[in-house]
Amino acid sequence: MQLADILNQMIAQNVAAGQPTELCIGTVSQAEPLEIIVNPAMPPLPSKVLYLTSAVVERKIPILKHTHNAIGLGHSHSCPEGGTSTDLTGSYETTAALEEIVCTEHGQKLPVEGGFIILNRALAVDDKVLLLQVQHGQQFVILSRLFGAVKEVEA
Repeated sequence: MQLADILNQMIAQNVAAGQPTELCIGTVSQAEPLEIIVNPAMPPLPSKVLYLTSAVVERKIPILKHTHNAIGLGHSHSCPEGGTSTDLTGSYETTAALEEIVCTEHGQKLPVEGGFIILNRALAVDDKVLLLQVQHGQQFVILSRLFGAVKEVEA
């Protein structure tokens, strides 16, 4: 074994012992203020040590309700019995068409609440989240919500 190999191994062991970062799974125990349980034997992580990414922050877009005015859209057809003509005038609401817009996440329709399509809901109690532990466990970055079967963290 070369000296460089020994030094690299020592550095790797030192870094692993210091645990500068580590991925872990947590469960939201309280939404407001946010608290997350990573280890059931420990108290929940308070919001002051949690950093949220855009993947777990609520985002929503309004359902736009508006009308279009159609003026003088006449047309005619000719047939052996004579011609026809119809003018389309007035206002026509497009609300129904816009409310039929379907956005999905993980195969399920996103909710529509208060005139908004919720693109990304806020974290809720019992959500499973993927966290990046940084600064020797002093701070945690919430990377994403987890879906499907998630292995529980054992004490």
